[in-house]
Amino acid sequence: MKKILFWRLFVVLALGGVIFFSLLHSAAILSNEKMSYLKQEHQQEIIDWGDQAQRLLAEGDKTELNNWLNQLSERENTWVTLVKSSIDVVGGNELNQRFWSGYGIGRNVEWKIHLDFPDNPIMEVALAPTNYHFLIKLPQRMRPGTYMSHAFWIFRVVIPFTALFALTIFMYRYVMKPMRYFSIAAREFSQGNYQARISEHLKLGQDELSQVARTFDDMAERTATVIEHNRNLIAEMSHEIRTPLARVEMATDCAENGLDSQIMIERIRSEVKNMRQMAEDTLTLAWLENERPNLCSESFDLSELLESIIEDARFEFTDRVIFSDIPSSLPITHSSQRALSQALENIIRNGLRYTPTGEALIVKVVSQPTCWLLTVSDSGPGIDPSLSKKIFKPFFKANNQTSARKGFGVGLALAKRHIEAVNGSIEARNRKHNGLDMIVTLPR
Repeated sequence: MKKILFWRLFVVLALGGVIFFSLLHSAAILSNEKMSYLKQEHQQEIIDWGDQAQRLLAEGDKTELNNWLNQLSERENTWVTLVKSSIDVVGGNELNQRFWSGYGIGRNVEWKIHLDFPDNPIMEVALAPTNYHFLIKLPQRMRPGTYMSHAFWIFRVVIPFTALFALTIFMYRYVMKPMRYFSIAAREFSQGNYQARISEHLKLGQDELSQVARTFDDMAERTATVIEHNRNLIAEMSHEIRTPLARVEMATDCAENGLDSQIMIERIRSEVKNMRQMAEDTLTLAWLENERPNLCSESFDLSELLESIIEDARFEFTDRVIFSDIPSSLPITHSSQRALSQALENIIRNGLRYTPTGEALIVKVVSQPTCWLLTVSDSGPGIDPSLSKKIFKPFFKANNQTSARKGFGVGLALAKRHIEAVNGSIEARNRKHNGLDMIVTLPR
């Protein structure tokens, strides 16, 4: 069985999980990056403070400058100063413009803030001349990453939990949808709706669940067939057994009243024998239909079996003639001698029953490359061609016929089932002038 469902779940879980967590990791890094910079308005505010310090420095009023720096420090509850740097070259090359353009004591307002550090950084606004620097420890209200703790829980708990919950719902619905239809079909079947099938509710594919659904439908079909067959068999047998029971009751009354007692006792014995045979054949047919046993386990000579059956039939039907054209040896393997014995005996007896007194029954076997072709030809009235398949049904009644061949018991149905159990086949076909051919094909 192809593990289609396994690979589908693998793709969803493995590939989907890798993609999801990769995107989640990228989103977390991006959000952390975005939250590591000062807001635009805070950047502008620090730059404005630097411009104010530049103006006061240019005016040369150090007292005013000092007062303003102290006020700013108190208002923002932070550390603020303006410094002048002096760098002397001790050795090596002289400092060039590239150095002075990038040199600073504190951090530029556009630079990234390391949120992992607990202390706020010192921000700088470069003044003119280049050795003057406005420095301020970043006020707490301007510190970026305010929502960092929220982002931690969102990216590490909320989003994974939500995504896995959604994935669980998807997989649950994907698996439980067909299981729900399984339950519906099984419940309907258990309540007597033997036509309930999963395929009526669910489009079946090639995955494992579809295979299980097909198996259930096949099982339901088989079970429904067996139940229907048994119901019909019981109903038909109940109907068929009433007539011989009525004759037994009538014969019993006659015997009790002294009317032809010996004849009535023989009649009762005959009817009881027929009813016992009917019951045994019906039970055997039900067993074959329900159990479907493996009967292909024996090897024997079909010729010997046919000769034995024909000899018994000649003894029972002394007023009929049986011609046989059978090869001396008909080896057959993977079959069942008991099943074929009962089947062929029923077919030959049925043919003799409809062969008129003094007429002949012909049993012929022809060799084919892969099978033996057995034909039992009687001299009876034949059947309506439209009923050639129906006569193999238990207790079939040919009410539309005008000939004597109107009723069939269980014998032909049982014979057909026995023959099919050993992988053979049987069909009925009218002869050209009169009579019926029973054609049995048996694999060698």
